[in-house]
Amino acid sequence: MAIVAIAWTVAAYWPRWTGAYRYQSTDDAYVAGDVTPLAAKVSGYVKSVAVDDYQHVRRGDLVVEIDPSDFQAQLDLAEANVAAANAAQAQIASRRAIQLTLIRQAEANIRASQAELARASAEARRQTSLLQTQIAGTEQRVEQANAEALKAEAAVLLNRAQLDQQTALLSQLDVEEKQLMAQTAAAHAQADLARNNLGYTRILSPSDGMVAARQVRPGQFIGVGNQVITVVPLPNVWVIANLKETQMARVRAGNTARVTVDAFPSLVMKGRVESWSPATGSTFALLPPDNATGNFTKVVQRVPVKITLAPDPALGSLIRPGMSVIATIDTASDAEPDASHEGGRPR
Repeated sequence: MAIVAIAWTVAAYWPRWTGAYRYQSTDDAYVAGDVTPLAAKVSGYVKSVAVDDYQHVRRGDLVVEIDPSDFQAQLDLAEANVAAANAAQAQIASRRAIQLTLIRQAEANIRASQAELARASAEARRQTSLLQTQIAGTEQRVEQANAEALKAEAAVLLNRAQLDQQTALLSQLDVEEKQLMAQTAAAHAQADLARNNLGYTRILSPSDGMVAARQVRPGQFIGVGNQVITVVPLPNVWVIANLKETQMARVRAGNTARVTVDAFPSLVMKGRVESWSPATGSTFALLPPDNATGNFTKVVQRVPVKITLAPDPALGSLIRPGMSVIATIDTASDAEPDASHEGGRPR
C-alpha cells in the first residue's frame, strides 16, 4: 500500500515538479534558418552558373544567368513601339497647331464675308431707294444689288459652316490624342515588362550567406518556376527547442538559454527565448489527432520555442541549419513583461 501511495503521488505531482524546475532542458532541438530556394521567373537556356557548390555569396551577387538574347530583342521591340507612340503624339501636337490656324482663318473669312454682306445690303437698300425716287435708279441695278447681298449672305453661311467643320476636326484630334496617350501608356507598360523579363535572366543572391549544391548547369533549359539553387543566409540562424507542455509552466519570453551543439560538444552558445508557437506541433501536422474518436490515450504534447542566439564567430563558420542541439532554458532569469501574467505568475 505504501508503494502504491508513493507511485500515485509521484505520478500525480510529477508534471508540477518538473514544470517548477528552474532549468528546463530538451534534446529535441535543432538549428533553424532561412533556407531560400531560388527559382527562375523566365524560361530559357542557362548561359552560366556563377557559383560553385557551398560557396559564400554576398547580397546581389550573380548566381545563375539565363540567355538574354530573346528578352533583349523583346525589349528593343517594345522601346521601338514607345518611340513610335511618342512620335504619333508629337504629330498630333503639330496637327493641332495647324488646325487652330485653320480655325482662325475660318473666323477671318467670316468677318470678311460679314463685312461684304453689310456693304451689299447697304447697296441694295440704296438702289431700292433710288428706284423709288425715279431719279437715278433702275430695276437692273436693284436686282444686281439684291443678288450681291444674297451672295454675300450665302458666303457668310459657308464660312460659318467651314468654321464648324474645322472646330469638329479639332475635337476629333482630341479623341485621337487620348487614344494615342493610351497606346503610349500601353507601349511603356510593354517596355517595362520586357525590361523586367530581361532583368529576370540574372538570378541574384537575395542575402549574404552560402549556396547549396547547384541544380542546373550551363546549356540546360529551365522553365518558369524551376529551382536553380538554394541560398542559406548565414549567420542568421536560431534554435527551435520542442519542449514538453509540462515544461512550459515558467518559460517566458526573455529567459536566457544555454545551447550546446551535438557536433561540437565543447561549443557553448548563449541565447534568449524570443517567442513560442501559438499551438503544439501536432496541431500543424498533416493529419492532426482527433481525440474525440475511439479510445483516448493521453500523450504529452510538445511546444516549439524559438531561441535567438547571441553573436558568436561559430555561427557563420561552424553552425548550420538542421544541426541537433541541446537547449537549456533558465526560467529564473529576467523575462519580458507579459500582459497575460501579473507578478511573474499566471493569472
